[in-house]
Amino acid sequence: MKADSEKAVRGGDATTGRQRLLAAAAEEFSQHGYAGASIAAIAARAEVGKSTIFHHFESKEALYLAVIEGAATEFARTLEQVLDVERDVHESLSDFQLAHLRHLLRNDKVASLVLRELRGEGPGETAGQVREVVAGNFRRLVEFLAAARMRGGIRKDVDPEMAALTMLSVNAFAFQIREVLMDIQGLDVGGDPDGFAAAVTDLVCRGLNIAGEAKGEKE
Repeated sequence: MKADSEKAVRGGDATTGRQRLLAAAAEEFSQHGYAGASIAAIAARAEVGKSTIFHHFESKEALYLAVIEGAATEFARTLEQVLDVERDVHESLSDFQLAHLRHLLRNDKVASLVLRELRGEGPGETAGQVREVVAGNFRRLVEFLAAARMRGGIRKDVDPEMAALTMLSVNAFAFQIREVLMDIQGLDVGGDPDGFAAAVTDLVCRGLNIAGEAKGEKE
């Protein structure tokens, strides 16, 4: 079995073999962290020898970064599809919010790694590189919001960075405590990402409108 797996990873479809190693590495890193994960354990998960891993990646650090960069690159491609200044801003943001949440849920192991890094709990030597990868997607959302503000699609006094941070933070927080939310509120973030994302987008785009309601009552 191991020989067949190793042959499949080294030869044949190189892309498939690489993805298989990345999936095994994501599992190991997410369960044991960077320091606790070992190349031997990752090789065992992928049913290959350690030498096969080093055939694709020069070091444990390179493998770790490849796991995170792969997910970030995938999401970057999604951003290019949903964030289009020619579209209705609300629809674009709604699509973004849902795409981001689905991305977290689909790549839950890698997402957990990234969030660990952002909390400062990852290996110090990779922190800067990981943050730069994540920052690229954050900047893309900020740029979209800034462009929408310039075109009159959102209020002139909106801070694009704060708006982007709010949208990303809500998803990241809900992703991390989704089981708790299910237990205490019956809020099924994972089972109904569409409903959750739509509610968040509506709140961000429309706000609570407290001032508007108060004014209406007085009149």
